[in-house]
Amino acid sequence: MKRNIILIPSLEPDERLPVYVRELNRYGIFHMVVVDDGSGKEYGRIFEELEREGCTVLHHGENQGKGCALKTGYRYIKENLSGYSSVITADSDGQHMAEDVYRLAMAAGDRPDGLWLGVRDFKKAGVPPKSLIGNRITSLVFAGLYGKYIPDTQTGLRAFGPKLMDQMLDIKGDRFEYETQVLISCIRSKVPVRTIPIETVYEKGNEGTHFHAIWDSLAVMKVVVSGFMKFFSISIVSTAVDMAVAWVLFDLLRTVMEGQDFLRIMLATAAARCMSMSFNYVMNKNFVFQQGRVKGHGLARYALLSGVNMLLSAGGIYLLHRMLGLDEKLIKMVCDACLFVFSYHMQQRWVFCS
Repeated sequence: MKRNIILIPSLEPDERLPVYVRELNRYGIFHMVVVDDGSGKEYGRIFEELEREGCTVLHHGENQGKGCALKTGYRYIKENLSGYSSVITADSDGQHMAEDVYRLAMAAGDRPDGLWLGVRDFKKAGVPPKSLIGNRITSLVFAGLYGKYIPDTQTGLRAFGPKLMDQMLDIKGDRFEYETQVLISCIRSKVPVRTIPIETVYEKGNEGTHFHAIWDSLAVMKVVVSGFMKFFSISIVSTAVDMAVAWVLFDLLRTVMEGQDFLRIMLATAAARCMSMSFNYVMNKNFVFQQGRVKGHGLARYALLSGVNMLLSAGGIYLLHRMLGLDEKLIKMVCDACLFVFSYHMQQRWVFCS
C-alpha cells in the first residue's frame, strides 16, 4: 500500500475515536495526524490514548474551527513529513467507515492530481433530515453557480496529492465553510474533482456532530453564493453606466445614421461597453474570482468575451427590434440579462482561470 497520511480534526471526541484509529490500522493505514481543536483538559485522556496508538496529536489551546484545524494539520505535514502519496481527511465522529477511508486512499494514491470526495447516498433511510435537506439545497445551488453537481458538498472524507498542499493552505475559511471554499477553489483552478460512493453511519441521529444545522448551513450557503453576489453587485454598477450611455447614443446617433439601424446600435453598444469594461475587469479579478495568478492573457480573454457579448447583445437587439417591433431599450435589458449568467460562467471557467 502506498504511504498515505490520515488527518483527523477533532473536537471533544468520545471513545469511538481510538477504536476508529485501530480499525484504520487493520487496513494498513498507520500514518495519522489528529488535531485537537481546543477540546479541553477533560478530553486529554483520549488524545493520550491516540498517541499511544501511534498518532501524532497537535493541539489548539482553544476552539478555532474545522478549517483552522485542517490547515494546522496541513502545515505540520508539509513541514515535517515527506514521501507520501496523498493526504486523506476524515471526521472523528464515527461517520466514515475504515473500509471507505481505505478505498479513497487507494483511489487518491493512483490519481493524486485531483481532489477526491467520499460522497454519501442521501436516498437511503436513516439519514437525518437536517443532513438531507441541507445537502440537497447546497448541491443544487452549487451546480447552478459553478457548473458541477456534487451530491455531497459537505463531506469531510476527502483526499488529495502533495502538489495541492499549498493551494489547500492558501484557501480562506476557518470553520465548516472552509470545505466549501476548497471545492470552489478547485473548480475555478480546474483541479479535477472526483467522487466515490461511501457508506455513512448516523449514530443516535448524528448527535455527535458539531455541525450546527442552521448557523453552519447558512455559513456554507453564504460561501456558495458570495462570489455570485459580488459579481452581481459589480455588474449592477457597470450595467448602470452601460445602459445610460447606450440609451443616450441610441437617440443621438439616430439623426445622423438614419436607415443604418444595425451600425447605429453596434456603435452605441460598443461605446457603452468600453466604458464599463475596465472597471468590471479589475473588480471581478480582485474581488470576485480572486485568482491572483491568471494563466495566459486574462485581459485579452476578458476583452474577447466582452466583444462576443457585445455582438450577441447588438445582434439580439437588432433582430428583435426588426422582427417584433419591440422597443430597443427594453430589448437591451432582456438580452443583457440573459448574457449576464453566460458571462459569469465564462469568466469563472476561462477568463480568470489560474
